[in-house]
Amino acid sequence: MKYIILLVTSLLLTEYAFARETNSIRSSYELVVVGDSESDLLRKMGRSSPRYFTHREGRRSCAATEYFYDIDMQTYTVWVCNGKVFRIDVNNK
Repeated sequence: MKYIILLVTSLLLTEYAFARETNSIRSSYELVVVGDSESDLLRKMGRSSPRYFTHREGRRSCAATEYFYDIDMQTYTVWVCNGKVFRIDVNNK
């Protein structure tokens, strides 16, 4: 019984500790969705300090940029590859 409670507790903590993927991010007035251009992201959300890296998916790779935005007690991570937003993650603070 002790192990079952421990397992359930660890699964619940794991669910809330890690980021989840979403399709959009909204600031006070603007909406950015997966597929928007990098210039649209910067115009709508403002410039944050980017992190550059090489994104590899299977046999393809590209020079990607990662942006962080803190909005309403959540941290959004936006990945841009080839000038397009391809992934948005949200993590609760």
